[in-house]
Amino acid sequence: MAQSFTVQLNVGGHRIENVSLNWGLMGSEARQDAPSYGTDIEVPAVVELLDLIASGAIAAEEARDNLNRLATVINERMDREYDELIEAMERPRSARKQERFDDRWVYAISTDENPDSIKIGVAKDIAQRVKSLQVGSATRLELRWSARGGYPLERYLHNQFEEVCTHSEWFDFRGVSDAVAEIDMTAREFLRRYNDAQRAETAPPAC
Repeated sequence: MAQSFTVQLNVGGHRIENVSLNWGLMGSEARQDAPSYGTDIEVPAVVELLDLIASGAIAAEEARDNLNRLATVINERMDREYDELIEAMERPRSARKQERFDDRWVYAISTDENPDSIKIGVAKDIAQRVKSLQVGSATRLELRWSARGGYPLERYLHNQFEEVCTHSEWFDFRGVSDAVAEIDMTAREFLRRYNDAQRAETAPPAC
């Protein structure tokens, strides 16, 4: 289920337009532990990056971190879509219109350097996801909050905090006295409504 993307690379104030990326074309197993594994970039764009590095316009570390972050975002997005597709196919046809509870972890992380900039994502294994994201971050990432609820809860939180979304799954909580408490309260409201709806569906009919 390979997918192609056209993106713009922004590195050190320099922009490389219309870069072709592919996801799902697995390469050598020698690099399968890399966070960017499964995502390929066109060679001409790599040459442009190398030219910028050779000229001193950008640092090699900056280019590497930028590519790792981009690949991580794409891998997360495609993993999510793939899992949702498989779940939909495995679900009984009569139940496919009903959204089931998802027990994956929804998490909130931020860096020590900028604790108000928080990423809200979903993962089966939080420790592994944080480890993967850390590769593309120059500062230490801290897990701030987590709860089970999977993609439905993640989507709900993204929608609720849409106004402070800066890009992708990152949100700017500057001005919020306790961002973690705000996220937790919003998540609890969603889970309470879900549990109430489930109880209503399973309650025996009134006589």
